[in-house]
Amino acid sequence: MRTKTTKTKPARPFRNFPDAIDEILRGYGPRARVVQLWRKLDGKEDVWTYLGRFQPEQCEIELIGDRFGGGWYRAKIFGAWDRARRREEYFEQVSFGLDQQAWPMTPETRDRIRKQHGM
Repeated sequence: MRTKTTKTKPARPFRNFPDAIDEILRGYGPRARVVQLWRKLDGKEDVWTYLGRFQPEQCEIELIGDRFGGGWYRAKIFGAWDRARRREEYFEQVSFGLDQQAWPMTPETRDRIRKQHGM
């Protein structure tokens, strides 16, 4: 009979705001290895466009805004590869928004939306 192993999650790092992605990633430090980024499709209830996997250093608010424009985002934070479970260690998911007037949608984002959603 197999016994179930449980893994204790490390404590979440301190944050002043629940959506401060820069601060959250700094709190994880070198434990955060990859950030998977998604952008919510404007005007749709629960349709998300996959933007890719990025290094934590690439996930500062200004860099995301300059590259993809404003809108609602979802970032999934992953750690090191766990050989036993054959997947990356999942830390948490953070949702945040960027002002669309300050950062208009970029051509790269429009292209990704067109390819994934046929629009």
